[in-house]
Amino acid sequence: MDIVILFNGLGNQMSQYAFYLQKKKISNDTRILFERKSDVIHNGFELDAVFGIEYKHTLFNRFLYLIYRVAAYKKHKIIIWPIHLIFKLLGIKVIDENREYDFHQAHLIKKNGLRFYAGGWHAEKYFIDVRDNVLNAFQFKMEDLDAMNLNMLEYINSVNSVSIHIRRGDYLDAQNYHVFGSVCTIGYYEKAIEYVKNYLSDPIFFIFTNDILWSRQHFIGSEYVFVDFNYGKWSWRDMFLISRCKHHINSNGSFSWWSAWLDQKHEKMVIVPERYIAYKDLKDIYPVDWIKINNY
Repeated sequence: MDIVILFNGLGNQMSQYAFYLQKKKISNDTRILFERKSDVIHNGFELDAVFGIEYKHTLFNRFLYLIYRVAAYKKHKIIIWPIHLIFKLLGIKVIDENREYDFHQAHLIKKNGLRFYAGGWHAEKYFIDVRDNVLNAFQFKMEDLDAMNLNMLEYINSVNSVSIHIRRGDYLDAQNYHVFGSVCTIGYYEKAIEYVKNYLSDPIFFIFTNDILWSRQHFIGSEYVFVDFNYGKWSWRDMFLISRCKHHINSNGSFSWWSAWLDQKHEKMVIVPERYIAYKDLKDIYPVDWIKINNY
């Protein structure tokens, strides 16, 4: 049995669930398992509230979660190794994704035993064969949009709209900055905006961010519109609005990745930082038709 672990925020959970849909097509007994730590760090299991995808806290899932936590435990190896040895003999294994986020066909091959897949699985190649299933699964609940978002949607539809996603917040933390936070500099956004202006007439840039003060200081003019009213459990409304923009300037995160991917307009332009991680070139993280801007 293959089990895909869901964890972190909405964008990560979407990538993991899309990966699950591909693996379930290969083997119908594939399951999902929610990592409870995301209840504290993020907004918990968001796929239900946003897309109506249910997760059941059954006794069997609780049992599988216990096995997973033991199998993934890496401290006190001298104490835990006898259990890990038994797990190995039983075919119980945790498959961790490599940090390059590269696509590996081997992860889609059904094997014997109990295998827990723990990773982001952000490469489109992991679920491109079930693209329609993914699109059907990720349908926003239109009835949960309030008046402000409906008005903003009308504005987005009426102009040559370009989303700009700016993620700062936790990316500025010491442990994240040199990996993720140093990627999307003001220079990157300036280059991306210039690129857009060379190809589009009268673009209006809609800015979505978790650092509105910084954004207002750096993007000044009537061509910029700040969407600053979706927070906490309603943050998914930003993803919805971004997906309805005609073009996109992304940050290096799964939230804007999915926001742009869900936009199915064939003529869309999606601009991304050449490096998703500061010190690595990732070959599979972006769809082939997205435009990479050198961010250094």
